[in-house]
Amino acid sequence: MLIKIYGGTRLQEAGNLCEDCRSARIIRGRRNEEEIVFCTAVAINPVRIAFKVTSCTDFVDAREPPYHELFEKAWILTGKTRRRPAGFVKGSELEPEEIMRFMRDADGRD
Repeated sequence: MLIKIYGGTRLQEAGNLCEDCRSARIIRGRRNEEEIVFCTAVAINPVRIAFKVTSCTDFVDAREPPYHELFEKAWILTGKTRRRPAGFVKGSELEPEEIMRFMRDADGRD
């Protein structure tokens, strides 16, 4: 019989999440031991983290672009208006009112 335990002992060689987190500020010295990590996700003032983080509920991947940057690069299908025919428009070419409407729709709010 095989038993799988989820969330058991963490691996010692697991990577540090802070290295790829948008909320982390990392200061490194010449040696491997010389490292100071500050986290801005957990409090108003940056908190010093004294250990390698393997799991974090506030982790935001810095390797992925933020939503507004993706929106500016996206091609958006718009309906026909007085000013423009129906079709695809770059997000960066939208009017401010249209951007706000799309952002509201993406959040699920009316």
